[in-house]
Amino acid sequence: MAKFCLGFSLTEALCLGAGLAVSGLCYYMYRKKKKTADELDNASHINIDGNLKDTLEVTPGARLQYAVVEGVVEPVGEPLRSQCHEDIVGVVHKVEVTEPRLGLSSLYSALFKSHDKPVLHKQVTSVPFVLRGSDGTAVQVHCPLKASGLNMEMLYKRFLQVSHGFSVLGWYFSGVKSYSRLETEEMLRVGTRVTGVGQLTLDPDGTLNLRPPSDGSKYFLSMADYDTLRKQYSAATKAWKRFAVIFALAGAAAL
Repeated sequence: MAKFCLGFSLTEALCLGAGLAVSGLCYYMYRKKKKTADELDNASHINIDGNLKDTLEVTPGARLQYAVVEGVVEPVGEPLRSQCHEDIVGVVHKVEVTEPRLGLSSLYSALFKSHDKPVLHKQVTSVPFVLRGSDGTAVQVHCPLKASGLNMEMLYKRFLQVSHGFSVLGWYFSGVKSYSRLETEEMLRVGTRVTGVGQLTLDPDGTLNLRPPSDGSKYFLSMADYDTLRKQYSAATKAWKRFAVIFALAGAAAL
C-alpha cells in the first residue's frame, strides 16, 4: 500500500476523510436543530384571548416576530370533506398513493433488504382557517402547507397487492420489486387543538394573523403541545451533537 508523505496510507486517509465528512454533516444538523431549539425556548407564549390585541397594539410594528399560540381549528367558510368518511370535515386534506419497493442489487444485498417509497400520486389541499381561543378570539392561519410538524390524523390506509409479469430471475436483475401500493388519506380535522409557532401580527382592521416568520425562523403547526415540541427539538439537538462527536472519533480511531 502506497504511503503519503505525511505517513498516511490511502485507506487511512479515506477512513479519516469519511469520518470527518460525516461528522461535519452531523455538526451542521446539530447547529440547525440547536438554532430552532433556542428559538422555541425564547419564543413568546401568548394566549389567544381578549388581551391579545391589546398586547400587539403596544408592540412596535404591531408584531411579535416569533410567538407561540394554541387554539382550536375552525374553518373560515366551507370545510373540506373526507373522501372515505363523509361525516368527517377538516381544513387540510392529503391523499397519497405510494409504492413501497424492495431493492435487491446482488446476492449479498438479498440478505439486507433496502426499501424506498416513491410517491405515485399526492394531492394536498387546504381552506382558510383560524385558531380559536376559549373566549372566541380567533387568529387567522396563513400558509399552513409551509409549516413543519403538521402530522395530521390518518383517516384511511389500504395496501393493494401488485402483480408482476416477470420471474424471480428477472426481479433479481432489475434490482427493484414493487410488492404493493399504499393508499392513505390524512386530514387536519375541525375541532383539533393545534400549536402554532410563527410571526404574530395585528392588521389595521383588527385581524390577528399567524404566518411564516420573515427572518427565516422555522414555522410550526403541530398537534403536539408547546412543551412536547420544545422537548423534541432539544432531544434532536443532543442526538446530532453525539453523532458528530462519534463520527469524528471513529475517523481518528481508524488511524
